[in-house]
Amino acid sequence: MGRKNIGLFVNRKKDKELKITGKIVNLILKYGMTPLLPRSISDDLGLREGYTESEMLGMSSFLISIGGDGTLLNMARTSYSHDIPLFGINLGTVGFLADVEINEIEKAVKRLADEDFEIKNRMVLSATVFRDNSAVFEGIAINDAVVNRDGLSRIIRLHVFVDDQFVDSFPGDGVIVSTPTGSTAYNLSAGGPIVQPDMEMMITTPICPHILYSRSFITSPDRKLRIIINDDYADSAILTMDGQEGFRVAAGDEIVVTRAPKDIKFVSFKDINFFDVLRAKIHDPVLKPIH
Repeated sequence: MGRKNIGLFVNRKKDKELKITGKIVNLILKYGMTPLLPRSISDDLGLREGYTESEMLGMSSFLISIGGDGTLLNMARTSYSHDIPLFGINLGTVGFLADVEINEIEKAVKRLADEDFEIKNRMVLSATVFRDNSAVFEGIAINDAVVNRDGLSRIIRLHVFVDDQFVDSFPGDGVIVSTPTGSTAYNLSAGGPIVQPDMEMMITTPICPHILYSRSFITSPDRKLRIIINDDYADSAILTMDGQEGFRVAAGDEIVVTRAPKDIKFVSFKDINFFDVLRAKIHDPVLKPIH
């Protein structure tokens, strides 16, 4: 591989003075690679060149997000069609996706330069909203697609099918359809199972169901999950993709969730297993470094 171009997506709220970003830029240069930054950030760092988002996506060999999981999700969704491997520097609280900590930055950049890493493919969801038999919205989700009631709305009743097989009706706040990558996000908070992120399945978890026996269920990624909003639902509801893109849905709408046509590629430097990372993120005050 020739000289690597490294695109940097920065959350200015997490790195207001660009101290971490400046350090990463210097490390990228130190190890013989080229940093690509948005023009506004490049100007603030006193660098000669800056790029538009489309230019960065067209030129980058790898992408790094600097922020938290939300920053990485936003970057991943933006870059999905470009098929660029990516990873995140965690400046947030619990980083399941952005899993390189501040004290690990130099090791990660050096290993990127040395090609000492793995590429992990993670499945992605595709969701389409049908209204009167016409598609009115399409989107992708790396973590989850969520159908839930909006604001002060009353309980929403959702009828769920796998392909053409009726599963159940779920009255409550809504339903989460999660990837394995997203199992430690909203799905976990709603009582859903933790799943190793390299597995392939769709996890459906009701949100605050108004029935006693309701539980999560898991389906093959080759299946089609159909969620139909009850015909008499008079209040507003919303479909959200990764908590970052929303579309208002209405009574009678059908949301079809399937596996997206291609996976997303994450760069992994971790030499420890998923459950070690999970314990470290949830319980341990001192995070384990890259070895």
